[in-house]
Amino acid sequence: MHGEIPQRDFVSVQPPLSFYTAAGIFKVFGTSLVSLRGFGLSIFLLLPLLIYGVGRNFMSPVSSFAAAAPTCILGLPYCDFVPLAVWQGIAVSLAAVFFFLPAIFSSRQWLAIPAGALSAVSLFLRHDQAVYTMMSIVALTIALGLAGDQSVPATNLKRALVFWLAGIAVVFVPAVLVWWKIGALPEMFRQLILFPFATYRKTSSLPFPGLIVWRPILETVVVLMFYLPPFVQAIAALYLVQSVVRRRFHRREAILCFLVVGSALFYLQVLIRSDFTHLVITLPPFFLLTAFGWSIVREKIADYRNVNIALSAAFAGLAALLLWLVHSFALPDVTRANEELKLARGGVRIEQARAVADFVQRLQADVPPDRSMLALPYQPMFYFLCERRNPTRWNYLWPGDQSAQDHERLIDEAERDPPAVVLLAQQREVAAFAPTIIEYLRVHYLWSGNVGDIGIYVRF
Repeated sequence: MHGEIPQRDFVSVQPPLSFYTAAGIFKVFGTSLVSLRGFGLSIFLLLPLLIYGVGRNFMSPVSSFAAAAPTCILGLPYCDFVPLAVWQGIAVSLAAVFFFLPAIFSSRQWLAIPAGALSAVSLFLRHDQAVYTMMSIVALTIALGLAGDQSVPATNLKRALVFWLAGIAVVFVPAVLVWWKIGALPEMFRQLILFPFATYRKTSSLPFPGLIVWRPILETVVVLMFYLPPFVQAIAALYLVQSVVRRRFHRREAILCFLVVGSALFYLQVLIRSDFTHLVITLPPFFLLTAFGWSIVREKIADYRNVNIALSAAFAGLAALLLWLVHSFALPDVTRANEELKLARGGVRIEQARAVADFVQRLQADVPPDRSMLALPYQPMFYFLCERRNPTRWNYLWPGDQSAQDHERLIDEAERDPPAVVLLAQQREVAAFAPTIIEYLRVHYLWSGNVGDIGIYVRF
C-alpha cells in the first residue's frame, strides 16, 4: 500500500483491518498469491472447527458435526480459497461466539473478555457481520435472563455481559482513537456506513430469484437454497412464539432464539445482492440453527424410535442430496485451473496461467518500476502482479457509485502521476457511464491493441 491508509488515502468498501491481515501474511510468508491462498486455506480449515466448537455448547457431537460439515462444501471453495474480508469476518465472529458461550454456561465469565475483543476485531474486518453477531449475543443474554427455568444464573449473565463489553472497549476505543488521530475516521464513516445505505443498495443490487420461473432441475435446486433459510427461520420463530404463549420458554428456547436472530440477521446480506456467492456467506449460522432445530425435533419424537430413525435417515439423505446437487451445479470448475502462474507474485494454479504471465511480463516491460499504471473498471490484481502502483485513490469504477465530479477528480489524480499504460475492460459500458474517462484516454493515450476484452492504451 506504499504507506497509504485504507479509507483515508484510497477508497474501499471493506473495513481497514483486512488489509493489515494480508500485509501481515505477506510479511511473514512472502508477498505472493501462494501466501494468500494458504491464508484462505487456513480459514477454510478453521471454520468447520469453530462451528463444531460453538455447537458443542448446546448440542451433541453428532449434531455439532452435522452443523459443521456443510461448510466444507458451501464455503470458501466458491471463492477459490481467497481470504476475502467477509471470510475473515465470519471466522472471527464465530470465534467470538465460541468464547462467549462457555462464559455464560460455566463459571469462567472471564472468557467473555476475549469474546468481546474478537467481536471488536470482527467489526474492523467486516462491520455488518460483526454487528449481527453482537446483536445475537445480546439477544441470547436477554433470552436466557427471561428463561423460565433459570438454568443460567443471573450473575453469570451480568458478569459475562460486562466482561464482553470490556473486551470490546479494549480493542475498539484505541482503534477509533488511532484512526481519528490520523484522519481516517470521517472517510471510514462515509465509505463503510453511508455508502452502503445511500449508494450500494441502488447500484449493486441483484433481484431475488423467483420460484415461478421454468428452469432446469439443478438451477431450480440452487434457487430453492435462497428460500430454505427464511423457511427454517420462520418455523423456528413460530415454535418460539408457541413456547412463549404456553410459558415453556426455557434454556433450549433461549438458545434457539439466539440462533434464529443470528441466522436471520446474517441472511440480510443476500437480500440486496441476491447471487449465490452472497448466499453462501450467510449460511454458517443457518447450519447451526438447522442442526439445533433438528435436535429439538428428534427430542420431541424420542419416544417413537422407528419414526425417529426413519425421519433422521430421511433428513440426512435429503441434506446430502441437496449438497451434492448444489455442488454439482454451482461449485467452480477447478479442473481447468491446471497451470502454474509463473510470476514472482504468482505460484498458484489458475486457468490460462501462461497467457496471464505473458501479459503481466509485457506490462512490466512497458511500465518502468518508477511509473504508475491504471487498470479500469475493476482490475486491481494487475497492480499486484505487475508490482506497479495505482496513481488514483479509486481501484474500481461502477455505474452510479461515482459521480461526474469523482471522474474528474480521478483524472486529476492520474495526471499528477501520469500512468504509462491504461488497461480498460468493458470499454462500451465504461463509455456509457463515464464518458469523461474515455475522453481523457482519447486525448492523452494511444490504443495499442486488445488482450481478450481488455484494451491497452499507451501514453503519447
